[in-house]
Amino acid sequence: MAKTTTVFILLLIAMSIAPSSVLAQGREATIAIITSPVEGATVSGQVVITGSASHPSVFVGYEVEFDNMADANEIWLPIGTRVSQPITEGTLQIWDTVANNVADGVYQIRLRVFLNLPDEPPVEFVVRNVTVLNSVPTPLPTPLPPPATSTAGPPAPTAPIQQPPTNTPRPTVETLIDTSNQSSSSGGESSLNFDRLQGAFCNGVIIAGVFFAFFAGYLALRARLRPMARQIMWQIRSEMDDDRRG
Repeated sequence: MAKTTTVFILLLIAMSIAPSSVLAQGREATIAIITSPVEGATVSGQVVITGSASHPSVFVGYEVEFDNMADANEIWLPIGTRVSQPITEGTLQIWDTVANNVADGVYQIRLRVFLNLPDEPPVEFVVRNVTVLNSVPTPLPTPLPPPATSTAGPPAPTAPIQQPPTNTPRPTVETLIDTSNQSSSSGGESSLNFDRLQGAFCNGVIIAGVFFAFFAGYLALRARLRPMARQIMWQIRSEMDDDRRG
């Protein structure tokens, strides 16, 4: 009877200790980590969230969420849907900050790994101070320095510059004589050029008349010699015909 009681007590102790040890080993063996983005990173557009979420025996699934740190009340919003397959050093989710209309600001990203352990919360890993910056700030124009103001008084008047009078030379008798000589010499040269032109024209007319006279004589001589040439050719042909017949 004493042995039976001892065995029963040992079984009760083992049953009370076993669940707690299994629970402790289950949570310690959980892998939940985000490797990118890291704390303090600045992201935009489609953000690839990489890391690991797994457990060797009691893994159920994981999910990724984000929260705006400017809000005093934590409101975690899902990034994608819950995944039921474990992953090691891979892509956990893709956070499309443009398609989901995520405003620029500072956020925190949380990974939650769910285990098949009753009454136990999921294992969490949080990355804080991740800045979302999709809009490029417009650079402000650099203000121009104010124009320099002069404290000097009005400029002093300048005295007008007086030019000395110029002496215009008056025409003398010698100048008038030289001018008349130059005009007379230019008139003589123009008359000489006209005489040369007239002589060349007359020579051309004479040469043209001689040429036409020679050409007219050639035509007249040709007209007179053509019948004589035909008659001579006719006589030669008649004599040749007579010789052939004889």
